[in-house]
Amino acid sequence: MDTLPLRTYFGLSQDMMAEWLGVGRSSLALTERGYQSTTATVGVQTMRLAMTVQGLVYDGAGGSFPAPPALPEPPPDVQELDYRLRQCRVKMQGLELELATLHRRAAPYLARLAAAPALRAYPGPVANPEDEADWLTIFELGARRQLREKCGATARLLLEARLAGLRCEAELLAEAVELAS
Repeated sequence: MDTLPLRTYFGLSQDMMAEWLGVGRSSLALTERGYQSTTATVGVQTMRLAMTVQGLVYDGAGGSFPAPPALPEPPPDVQELDYRLRQCRVKMQGLELELATLHRRAAPYLARLAAAPALRAYPGPVANPEDEADWLTIFELGARRQLREKCGATARLLLEARLAGLRCEAELLAEAVELAS
């Protein structure tokens, strides 16, 4: 029986598998590469391990019987979950403040974009007609640049996505902590 798939299935190192089989690690390595055959003892140990994959116990005489129930997985570490929950909540507060700051920073630039069409549509005389168009372009483009690079929709959406992820994580952790307590 090939030991490599069993080692992989159970996540065993060569050292650990060799110890189970009662052979040296180098001997196991040679066997796995096909350079050395297994002994009867190794065959029995391998058979025992292989049959557990099928939910059976090898009886030593060529037969088998059903394996006892599996051992339970250790319960979650409530302290670790609660610690991460507290980290999430603190990070959420920071992101909520950062999001509010982005909204405040964006407000004057959004106001510029709202005002630009009305300022351009003014039909009356202006003090400096040749500078008016340049000034309005700078007025609008400056707002667009700030919104694009610093505090606009992209920055806000990225922050909201991070916040949504943390909220989801915190909700899941809070439920787990409550169930485990």
